[in-house]
Amino acid sequence: MEINKVLGQYELDWACHAACYEDYPYDKLRNKVVYVAGGQDFFSRAVVCFLFALNDFQKLNIKVNLVADNTSVIDRVFQVFLKRDDFTFRLTDEFEASENSADIYIYTGCCGKALDRSPEMFFRETSAIKKHLEIAGKLNVSKFIHLSDYRVYGKVERGVAVSENEYGTVDFTKGSGYDAELMQTLEALVSIYARKNEFPYIILRSGILLGACTQFDENLFSDMFRAVAQGKSFEIIRSRKKYSFTYINDLFDTLLCSMIKLKVYNIYNVVSKDFTLSTGTLVEKIYDLYPDKCKIELIDIGREPDYGISMNAQKLSAYGFEPEITADEIIQLMVCSYTNESELFLYQHSHNGKLENVQKILLGYLLDVDRICKKHHIKYFLGGGTLLGAIRHHGFIPWDDDADIMMLREDYNKFLSVAAAELPDSLFLQTSDTDRYCHYPFAKIRINNTVYATKYSKSHTQMNNGMNFDIFAHDKTADSAFGRKLHLQFTLLFRSMIFNRWNKRKIDNGHKVQSFFANILKAIFPIRASEWLQYKCLRFFEKKNDAKYLYDGMGRNIYKGDFPAYYLDEVIEWDFEGYKFPIPKEYDKYLKYLYGDYSQLIVPSKRQTSHDIVMMDLGEYCKFDIPKNFVQKRSEDK
Repeated sequence: MEINKVLGQYELDWACHAACYEDYPYDKLRNKVVYVAGGQDFFSRAVVCFLFALNDFQKLNIKVNLVADNTSVIDRVFQVFLKRDDFTFRLTDEFEASENSADIYIYTGCCGKALDRSPEMFFRETSAIKKHLEIAGKLNVSKFIHLSDYRVYGKVERGVAVSENEYGTVDFTKGSGYDAELMQTLEALVSIYARKNEFPYIILRSGILLGACTQFDENLFSDMFRAVAQGKSFEIIRSRKKYSFTYINDLFDTLLCSMIKLKVYNIYNVVSKDFTLSTGTLVEKIYDLYPDKCKIELIDIGREPDYGISMNAQKLSAYGFEPEITADEIIQLMVCSYTNESELFLYQHSHNGKLENVQKILLGYLLDVDRICKKHHIKYFLGGGTLLGAIRHHGFIPWDDDADIMMLREDYNKFLSVAAAELPDSLFLQTSDTDRYCHYPFAKIRINNTVYATKYSKSHTQMNNGMNFDIFAHDKTADSAFGRKLHLQFTLLFRSMIFNRWNKRKIDNGHKVQSFFANILKAIFPIRASEWLQYKCLRFFEKKNDAKYLYDGMGRNIYKGDFPAYYLDEVIEWDFEGYKFPIPKEYDKYLKYLYGDYSQLIVPSKRQTSHDIVMMDLGEYCKFDIPKNFVQKRSEDK
């Protein structure tokens, strides 16, 4: 059974996060055999779910083997995965390694595990890892990956961020000395057995480990986030030192990287983005996010608390890996996971707290465009994420910050011919014809005297950069597969010539010969000439009768290729934010063409606004509401 049918939203988040990257060399893991074992039942299961996600999302056919001393690791929820074809459960004592081989062995060890600091535990953990290292040797593994954590370093002085080959002091008369001795012993055994059995290894060390809806051994900070979620009082010691935290998503992202890219015989510190903080700074961040719920008291006890250490993770950065999730985002994931797991997770304060208002403005755009189209009998549809939001949420996708509509070419041309006269003075119809500094291939409606600029558009200061709404035309293309492919390639060529000349960049599409000739053409043709060629290319099949296929030559969906023209033949009305808007009757087929299984939400940590807005000034629209008499005006236009 696929994991998205079993796990909750927070569990899916850490399981699937590493499986959702674009242009990542996942194929290097295709058909690999991976064994998983470790000291915490939950952690082993979590790693298995991470591997299942790679198979489900990237179709890698990884053969996943879970090894444990007893069946307690297979809990009630996990039992449903026993029927998966890519999964095998093995008991350690019944394991016959001579009949098997493996590519990767992942051992979770004591990473994030509470230690009772007893001689029995020391013996149990060292004996367990030796057993699994022997199994890895018999399997002739290509790589052994051991998960460790910050406790291996011992005690580190204030202001020092310890690197991989540096260590603090270890006082064996204190509990922290036991922790360091055990963690160092486990890592040393990995190195010893790797040399003995001639297999390479990688060690990943986390900071204080956090994860929403995980079953890690609870720590003080998990208790604190739970208290905030419940609005309860909580005490924590004020620290002079900073402590490094690692969110499970970042650890699994690094685990993926270690399976594919990272150099072997190496140790890597894994720390989440901007999440090395003192307890005082951490509490301040929590208070900024949850001022009504945060009842945390910082107390002084006259000594430094033994919570963790500060870790230097520059080594991973030098190898090209950067954590994605920020401290503020992790705090929100943790707190919300302790409230109502089934409630849809959303980040707070998107677009400086203006996302709700932005969506109201976009709805106003939609209603105004709908009014014009109804009046002039122009057929249009909600498109892209707006259509997806309509079907899945009966409104905007809760974290979406734009709206799109799509038209057939003849309707698009008709709209452009009447829109300027129909729009109020505060709105500007922007095309490459109406704004000489604009070179987008599609039309936008902008609000004058506002600013809504992305990292990309902010550099084009002479162009109208007001709050905007996108309108796309879908054009006819060839009937033959070869003709459609050729049409697509020429469209991409002209678009890249315009885009890269506009932004003073070289064309690099991954093909040296193609890029070389494209850069020559870009230099030869002025941008207006390239736009003329693009315009002719988009409309090349405009007069073709009974065209069987269409494509989105103007927008991002061009990379999805063509789709059957009948998807946009008929219109039906659909509820969207309390109003009726037109969508394709074949919306199911169209959305599957765009998104695949569109019923599945993206994982919580990726529910970010779709545009990186770096300049925003909504002016008089900062408190926007749809005029109460708008519906009447709309009825009059009919």
